[in-house]
Amino acid sequence: MHTGKSMTGGFDPAFYESALDAFTANVAVVDATGEILAVNDAWVQFVDFNDLKIANHGVGCNYLNFCDRLGTPGAAAVAAGLRALIAGGDGPFRHEYVMPLDTGSCWVKLSAVRVGHRDQPFLIVTHDDISIQRRAELGLREATARLLHAEDSERRRIARELHDSTAQHLAGAKLMLRRLDAKDPVSTGLVRDEVSGLLSSALDEIRSFAYLLHPPALEHLGLAAAIRQFATGFSRRGDVAVTIDIPDDFPRLSHATEIALYRVVQEALANVHSHSGSQQAVVRLRVAGEMVLLTVRDFGSGLPPRRDSIPGVGLEGMRLRLEFLKGHLSLRNAEPGLALEAWAPLLPEGED
Repeated sequence: MHTGKSMTGGFDPAFYESALDAFTANVAVVDATGEILAVNDAWVQFVDFNDLKIANHGVGCNYLNFCDRLGTPGAAAVAAGLRALIAGGDGPFRHEYVMPLDTGSCWVKLSAVRVGHRDQPFLIVTHDDISIQRRAELGLREATARLLHAEDSERRRIARELHDSTAQHLAGAKLMLRRLDAKDPVSTGLVRDEVSGLLSSALDEIRSFAYLLHPPALEHLGLAAAIRQFATGFSRRGDVAVTIDIPDDFPRLSHATEIALYRVVQEALANVHSHSGSQQAVVRLRVAGEMVLLTVRDFGSGLPPRRDSIPGVGLEGMRLRLEFLKGHLSLRNAEPGLALEAWAPLLPEGED
């Protein structure tokens, strides 16, 4: 352990030296004024490895003043939390932030506890490098988002194949049936009518399937028209009255944004039908500054009591789509019912 001036107030550097140096995290002991009194070996190694120009490895400098001088949101949050802890606030204090270094950014998890006498407290401040975990999480999310976008592209291809090829074959077969000619017109007519009915059903099912995979209105008319069209069909199929609140002059957005918000509407209304017990839903779409806000609200049972339960695949898929676009998703009780809010950056058409 590396120390500066002698520490009083019952703190014995020799007694704690081996304990502090046993930590793999970077550890500093800070007094009530914010001055760093001691640091452990891991702290010294971190300073040396990153070639940080800090005199005496920081021992003797004021940690709080250093955070104030940085002027970043992360540093300001750390300084405020440590001051509150010194003043007697509940601990421990924890905060995650990005530390800019010459070798690249480093994700840090800071933890601080107050020790010592009430009239002369000390803080034990630890810094854990969590960059590997955060980069792995970010990589996983980006990979998952790319898979979702690949899924959208494949849906689009299948929808076109169904419409342009399979549906055309069925339509051709239906036309050919009209040319049937046999010795028994009555029997031929019955067969023709039955096959024609089956082909009509197949055509309807394929068109519905292709529409759900990739609605043509989304590509040709935009998000607002596609939501209106989907909501109309959903109300008819699901016995849920859907009210649409979208301005008539709502602009076209980038393809990635439109498909993401459209999938959110699909999943959210499916959840209303399956889980909420509500017979009504409201879909709102607004431009809010440099963001787009989509709200889907029902009037059913609201959020379940256990908020710590694992999110469903549909909800997590919506969240990942939006995070890939630098947006976010939130849920809140609307009393009655549940309100889902999806935020995405306002990117005009063509800016994918």
